Amino acid sequence: MAKKKSPIDIGKRIAATRAQRGLSQGLVARRAGTDPSYLSRIETGKVHPTVRTALRIAAALRVSLDDLLGPSPADLRGRDCPVSPSGACLMDVIDTRATEGLSAAPDKYTPRQLRMLSRFSHIVRDADRSLTRALEVLLEQIWMARQARDNQ
Repeated sequence: MAKKKSPIDIGKRIAATRAQRGLSQGLVARRAGTDPSYLSRIETGKVHPTVRTALRIAAALRVSLDDLLGPSPADLRGRDCPVSPSGACLMDVIDTRATEGLSAAPDKYTPRQLRMLSRFSHIVRDADRSLTRALEVLLEQIWMARQARDNQ
């Protein structure tokens, strides 16, 4: 008999993200335009938010809805995983606390950077030779421009 996959517990993910960021329920509720007691009931699994409410909560937490509803890093273990410069699976080094425009911790990546690295990994692995060569030339030019800028 096939094992049923358990549904995503968005309440636990909201609570974990909020705690990880050091935010109070009251602050997140205010940012999301909802009552703190309603957010508490969501976090404890007593109620489930509508998509509109989940979007507002995600925005209040400064994460994407995909971060709250998508697969957890544990669910992705054992699948193809792009690696970091140190060789670690990127799902192990994602830093959801980093904000766009700010650097993540060394060998940590924002969710956006992770998506870009994952896509790049697939292109490098699966693309035809001409596309791979074009990317190689583009990256070399970007790298050389950055080195020149850093040496000024």
